[in-house]
Amino acid sequence: MKIKDIGGEFNLIDRLAALIPADHDEIVKGIGDDAAVLRIAPVPAPYLLVTTDTLVEKKHFRRDWSTPEQIGIKAAECNLSDIAAMGGQPQWMVVSIVLPPHIEVEWIEDVYRGIGHACRRSHVALLGGDTTQGSATVITITLLGSVLDEHLCLRSHARPGDHLMVTGSLGASAAALALLSRGMQPSPYLMAKHLTPCSRLDVSGRIAPLANAMIDISDGLGPEVRHLCTQSGVGARIAAASIPLHDDVKAAAKALGVDPLQWALSGGEDFELLFSVAPDRLAMLKQEGLLCHEVGCITDEADHAFLIREDNECIALPRGYDHFR
Repeated sequence: MKIKDIGGEFNLIDRLAALIPADHDEIVKGIGDDAAVLRIAPVPAPYLLVTTDTLVEKKHFRRDWSTPEQIGIKAAECNLSDIAAMGGQPQWMVVSIVLPPHIEVEWIEDVYRGIGHACRRSHVALLGGDTTQGSATVITITLLGSVLDEHLCLRSHARPGDHLMVTGSLGASAAALALLSRGMQPSPYLMAKHLTPCSRLDVSGRIAPLANAMIDISDGLGPEVRHLCTQSGVGARIAAASIPLHDDVKAAAKALGVDPLQWALSGGEDFELLFSVAPDRLAMLKQEGLLCHEVGCITDEADHAFLIREDNECIALPRGYDHFR
């Protein structure tokens, strides 16, 4: 069934609105007006967080690999991960979507079911957005949240001597993409990591009060370390042997004859957290019982970000993906 078969854009909006959770007390008016209206006094936290991400079909997702619900989940989790990296809590979401005329209503509804699933899991209110027609499917999400002053983590706060930590294994999403691109079937673990990633809001709230700087790993470990170094005016040394790799990532690399470290360093879309923590807070972090992996340290050599291989070879960390290169 096409959009024109249900009476056009506004009837589509009505159908999508019925799929979205709206039971949040601070919402005066959600979908259906020129703008959403929120009751924000008293302010729940000193700082408001705002982030946005755009996913383009065949660039960030493929309909032949993903179900529409998986696409919706991934679109939401990209933004949720940004709020987690700031040490905050997500609260309000707006979704804008560009749709080709051949797209079926049922497909769009399932995308929104996926977005709604991610919103419910993270207690986020979806306020509305915009729909329009175009030549390719494009999903843009804007997410607002809040963060306490003592929880705010910026990329610019890393300090020499800090330990660099990650919250989980890396390279799984890139491994799945590499296998799919070659017509091979990834393991269930790799498929889940690629198609339905999950932000680390489950641990970010406990990490934030202890961390100096934090960033989510959306572009690969190498570029994210470089971002911290650039913003903080520091350097870094990453131990190749300390980078956590899941057995399925190693198996995929062996099957394709590649180095799994390349997926971890520059593959992207892991959505784990990279953070720096001062030595005197490392014990407190361990007391929290969080499963984190130490991968390196911050140095005082500005803009010198290196990977130290097991043979002690020192190489520059990759700079990461550029959309316009």
